Order: sequence, then C-alpha cells, then structure tokens
Amino acid sequence: MSLPPTIPRVAQLRDFYDDPLTFFGQARAELGDMFVLREDAPLFSRSPECSGVIAVFGAGNHQAVLTDSDLFSLPISAAQHLSLPDRLINLNRGLHSMRGEQHDQHQRLILRVLGDRNLDDRHRAITAVVQKFVSRWQHGQKVGLLTEMRRLTFEISSRYLFGERYDDGATVAALAEKFFHSRRELTSAFSTPSEASLKGLVALGTSLDEAMRKHIRWSRQQTVAPADGLLAKLASLEVRPGTGLSEDEMVGHGNVLFMSSNEPIAVALTWTLLVLSQLPELRQELRNELDQWPAEIVPSLSALSGLTLLDAVISESLRLLTPNAMMSRVTSRAGSLNGVLLPAHCEIVICPLLAHRDETVFPSPKEFLPSRWRGFKPSPFEYFPFGAGGHSCVGRSLALHVIKAALAVALREHQLVLDGDQEIDWQVHIIFMPVKDPIMRLVGPATKNVKAGKLLGPLRDLIQL
Repeated sequence: MSLPPTIPRVAQLRDFYDDPLTFFGQARAELGDMFVLREDAPLFSRSPECSGVIAVFGAGNHQAVLTDSDLFSLPISAAQHLSLPDRLINLNRGLHSMRGEQHDQHQRLILRVLGDRNLDDRHRAITAVVQKFVSRWQHGQKVGLLTEMRRLTFEISSRYLFGERYDDGATVAALAEKFFHSRRELTSAFSTPSEASLKGLVALGTSLDEAMRKHIRWSRQQTVAPADGLLAKLASLEVRPGTGLSEDEMVGHGNVLFMSSNEPIAVALTWTLLVLSQLPELRQELRNELDQWPAEIVPSLSALSGLTLLDAVISESLRLLTPNAMMSRVTSRAGSLNGVLLPAHCEIVICPLLAHRDETVFPSPKEFLPSRWRGFKPSPFEYFPFGAGGHSCVGRSLALHVIKAALAVALREHQLVLDGDQEIDWQVHIIFMPVKDPIMRLVGPATKNVKAGKLLGPLRDLIQL
C-alpha cells in the first residue's frame, strides 16, 4: 500500500539537508499541515519496508501521533538496523521501546525514584555538584561553553545515577558517555560506518554492558542508602510482588537515563547561556532575582522554586532552541491520521523546532521574549520540548531541575560572555546543537560595562535578541 495521492508532495527534498527548518517552514506554508517528503524510502527510521515519509504539523496532528503509541510507534534502533549484538541493542531499550502494560509498569517504577518524594535528596546532590564545579571557574578564564556544560552534566549524572558509595561509578559513567558519542557518530542516518569502526563500537558497548551489570549486582547486595544513586534505588523496587526488573531491563533503563541526563541538558544550558551572553539587561534582572535569597552557599529548594524570571528564560530558550528538534514515528499497521488513511511502515516526522515558532500560538515567534510566559500555558502539543503523550520524557522534572540549579548558581557567581565576535552555526545531530563550541569569557557578577562579543552567523537567523 502506497501513500494516498491526496497528500501533497514536496517538489525537492534536497533543500531539506541544507536547511531543514527553512525547508519545513516553506513547505508547510505552501502545502499545509501534512505533506509527503519521500516515497518508498525512509528518512530517519531506517525501515527497510518503509512505505514513505510524511511531515505533520498542528496540535491536532501532534496529539494524534504522540498519544497513540500503538499505531504510531518509535522506529527500530540503529543497533537493530545494523544487526549489532543483542547486548548492544538492549543498551537502547528504555521506556520509549515499550508499549502497553510493560511500559506503564516500568514508568511507574522510574517515576517513583524520580518523583517528588525524592526532591530534597535530589536537590542536595545536584546543587552540591554544581557549586563545586562552578567554584573551579576563575574570572578572566576562557572556556568552551558546550565542553563545560558536558563536563557539568556528566558530574551531576554520575553522582545522581550511581551515587557516592559505588567505587566504580565514574568508570561506568565514562564508558556510557564515550559509547553515546561513538554511537551517535557511527549510526547517523546519513553515514555508513566502516567494519573497523563498528567493531570498535561493539567492543565499547560490550564493556559498558558488563560495567552496568556489575553495578546492578553490587546494588542488589546492598541495603539502599540515601547516598546511593537512582539506579541502585530502581534495582531495589518490584514490578510485581516478589519480582524486580531483570538485569537486561536495568541495563537498558540505566543507559537511556544516562544519555537523557547528559547531552540534551548540556545543549539546553549551552543555548541558554549563549543567548544570555547577548542580553546584559536580562542578566542583570536575573542577578537581581537571584540576590533575593539569603547569602547561602547553595540555594535552597524553596528559593529555587521562587525564581520565576529564570523559569521564563528557560521556557523561552527551550521554545526557540529546543534540543529535541525533530521526532520520528512509524505506523505499525495501516491506520488513519486526521481522516487520511496511511499504510503500515509509514514514517512520520514531527518538528518541535518549527512548531514552537507557530505565530498563531507564539506571537512574534522569532523574538526571545521571556515575558510571554507570564500566565501563558500552551497546549502540550503546541509546546513540547520534552516530547508529549505516552512516550514523553519521564525525566522532564529532573532535567528542568538540573538546568535551573546550574543556571542559578552559575549566574550568581559569574557572567559568561562571548570572547569576541563569533559566527555560530547549528546542526541537527540527533540533537539540535552548535556546530562548533562557543568560546566564552568568565567575568565577575558585579562587573559593569562588560565588553562582550557579538553572536553572528546562521544562529542569528533563527532568533531575534
């Protein structure tokens, strides 16, 4: 079964690879909220049986696709596509690869260890790491912004996921980080890895799998203590009376939680600080808000929750520069979307990066306007930086907590400004991220008339400051 002829087709897909955001914007303006990108071949999903690729826009279409995870399922993983060993395939089996009752059971367990009952423990762990990390910065120092944010999120996730008592926690985390970056480079939809590089990836993934299992076995021999990490707590819970998660399930959840706790958060922090580097008045307003708390070494949880301007800055940054730029689903069978019958194995592409620029929802959509968030609450299918529906990010509250705590501490201690004028380009490399690392200069928080470099290049075409 092929795609219905009633769905409009794009004339040229070539421009998509050069500038996907402009391409999608022009195609939507010309063709509407549903159009065919490609016929009889996948774009992101790698499905050998692909019956075509369509792009969809509009809250109604987003809701239909993202809430029916049975009909609109996630594509097979790159490891499956490349026929890698089962243990490497398992490393990517988190909640997103589950359906039905299994998904619901596992989601409940993960939410128990991520939930509000653990907020105080989580806050202490996160802020302690952030404070220690930021204290190493020196005024006048120059740093690669994305590099620093990756280091920060790595230290936070290592502590939070593996705890303080496990001696090899940093080793497991380092393997997980290296595996993520290697896997991303080698399994891109637009690359063909060599046999030697795949062999290296298998060796690295095997080492990570073994290290994760060693940690799980250690965890199950302990009485869980507050200083233990999220994964040790998860290993102690039961799916059903007398039955906990299997070792394979723990490995999959552990690796996926690590990945989602690192690169997306590091990139979100990078974009936010990069924008703030161009807005000295907004930086001052944020410092005024931050100075309202008592002069304590680490902000309290209640103090953090009262930072409403910082909340608005984060929301606006995630709107305009969301790391979750594009999403892909595949029809598991023939089914209907907005009255249109789609065949099985149809790839569906959703673009939050463009959806967040819908001027009917977000007036002056290219402008960075934190003030728009005063009393404003868009639909979760109009604004969805963490996804939406059944497979939305279970770690959303953790991610926002890390972003907010990191910004609160960093902005109170330092101003981060561009070190000279810099052209910043962007790419969608699974995540929407800078092509090159912005170089920042650290300045004292009270320094006046700071000379800052200008943000130039393609990124400025996406955002008005």
